[in-house]
Amino acid sequence: MSSLRDHFERVRAEKAARQANADPRLSARGRQLNRPLGNTMTRQTAPVQDAEYTDDDDNPDAGSPIELKFFNDWQSLQGIQSQAKKNELKADFLPFYLPWIEGTLAAGISGQNDMLVQLMVWALDTHEFDIATRIAEFALLNDMAMPEPFTRDVATVYAEQLASEVTKKADNPSEHTDILAKAIEVTNDHDMPDPVRAKLYRAYGDALKADKPTDAIAAYEKAIAIYPDVGCKTDLSKLKAAQG
Repeated sequence: MSSLRDHFERVRAEKAARQANADPRLSARGRQLNRPLGNTMTRQTAPVQDAEYTDDDDNPDAGSPIELKFFNDWQSLQGIQSQAKKNELKADFLPFYLPWIEGTLAAGISGQNDMLVQLMVWALDTHEFDIATRIAEFALLNDMAMPEPFTRDVATVYAEQLASEVTKKADNPSEHTDILAKAIEVTNDHDMPDPVRAKLYRAYGDALKADKPTDAIAAYEKAIAIYPDVGCKTDLSKLKAAQG
């Protein structure tokens, strides 16, 4: 049953992406960007709990069971004060949405998708950094915004939370070297506060310092050049001293 559900959600998301291609606004944007077209799940203007199940193929934005489940899961989290407990629940919830995420990311262009960027945050909270990075890249390519109550943009939320999780909570930062390099690439052309970008380079230095100290020095120097108070001067001094 689980494999059938996964297949259904993946196919449904891909079908919504194909139907979105009929929108002339997205078609024009797709030609302008020279990218394939994709999912255009619009920003919700009504609570998800008001949506009713539908198999109306002519309306890909109609409510669906997965949207209702997401709202219910989100509501469950709101009643919990412990961030650690919230993250445990997010780790339990997230696998259910993976087929839908895969289907949504399958094509290139999309409208605003609040549920997708919320799931990016859940992935960051639960250290599913690869999933979060793929969502972030997709969201940035499609000019998505963070939904309320977030006050910052997608690039800033993604970069700062990824850097914080790797720097403070990851058991082995070196395991995330490739993800951090990708994060720097994905966010390079997007504006964000200097402390946030510096924090991302610092996290990259943290991931590199055990195995590639020369590259770590370069990352730390970049971080300090962007924002001198980023907090890696001691690490930089130790690496330089070790290299003579």
